Amino acid sequence: MSALDRTGPEAPRRPVTWREALDRLEQHADRAEQMIRGLSDDGPEPWAPPADLGPIPDEFVPRARQLLERQQRLMAAIPAALAGNRQHQQVTTRVSNATQAPTPSVYLDVSA
Repeated sequence: MSALDRTGPEAPRRPVTWREALDRLEQHADRAEQMIRGLSDDGPEPWAPPADLGPIPDEFVPRARQLLERQQRLMAAIPAALAGNRQHQQVTTRVSNATQAPTPSVYLDVSA
């Protein structure tokens, strides 16, 4: 079941205009950007393009193109952010291993 098929209070309200759809997409990009910059742990909710609004009006095409370029920049930044996170995790693991006392053995072989 997709997010669009859900009903009830947790189901996202579908955009009713292209302006609203682009506003939501811009908010989605804002949240993704904050996450990449490490300013938020809250990831963006899945976004699905509106299927029932018809063709995008000419007045919104420049804004949609700008959002597309922004999304492409965000997608290009993800590998570097992941590599940075991976390095940070490796350093954290090394520091943790170097500063923690070794765990004592739990079992003792008395038959040897």
